[in-house]
Amino acid sequence: MHLKELYLSGKENMKRNSVDNPALESYLLLWKTNAISNMSEIYTHPEKEMKDEIIEEYFELLGRRVNNEPTAYILGEKEFYSRRFIVNPSVLIPRPETELLAEEAVRITHTIESPVVLDLGTGSGCIAVTIAGENPGAKIFAADISPEALRTASDNASMLRTKDKITFVKGDLLSPFKKDTFDIIVSNPPYIPESQYETLEPGVRDYEPKLSLLAGSEGLSIIKDIIGDSPYILKDGGWCLLEIGAGQSERVVELFQRRGFRGITALRDLSNTERVIKAQWKK
Repeated sequence: MHLKELYLSGKENMKRNSVDNPALESYLLLWKTNAISNMSEIYTHPEKEMKDEIIEEYFELLGRRVNNEPTAYILGEKEFYSRRFIVNPSVLIPRPETELLAEEAVRITHTIESPVVLDLGTGSGCIAVTIAGENPGAKIFAADISPEALRTASDNASMLRTKDKITFVKGDLLSPFKKDTFDIIVSNPPYIPESQYETLEPGVRDYEPKLSLLAGSEGLSIIKDIIGDSPYILKDGGWCLLEIGAGQSERVVELFQRRGFRGITALRDLSNTERVIKAQWKK
């Protein structure tokens, strides 16, 4: 089988199975098999003969993709804030809307001398590594309850040369940390209500870690815990930044207000959804 034949075969297969952007997806699977190094080869060398092992691997990957496995897990990587991160089923796939959370955290670090930051529920480490890469003067703690997630985050920090700036901590939410330690707490916590689990896209529901998705009947159980406990470990004037789900903004703002936070602000993502809430702790 020639290169273009293999590419078109995969493209048509994914189109029949309602995979979004089948042309790009077919190219990415070819790239994963090392059949090509860039997309132009499909058109400049269409008659390139494919080895049997390449064909076999390609159709194996194709089968996974039409079965709704996310492309990022198949490729083993995902871009976030112009960096490529290792991803696997132990961590959520970094999403563009979370870049808003990371960007705001980075911005605030530049207003604080030698900031100390906690990335809570670090997952792949995309937020912690981004902050470390964008502000080398920041001291960062990255925490997660999952040992597998922490290993992935540590691997990403090593790969992206930020490991010396990040301390990885295994623990349940804020319990491992001492009073008045942090200038910033940043978190993309679980925020999907349990009742919505079965309605999620199959690629999310069937492959991404449930522990990182669901948070009680309202989707707010983890957010409530973070807001309730964060004043104990935030310095006076410190910030708490949380990613939230669509429609949760009003309730989360209320939780911050009740706990005594000030300067509460909602930030909108590119789809105009209030996606990040930031609030300042003042004693």
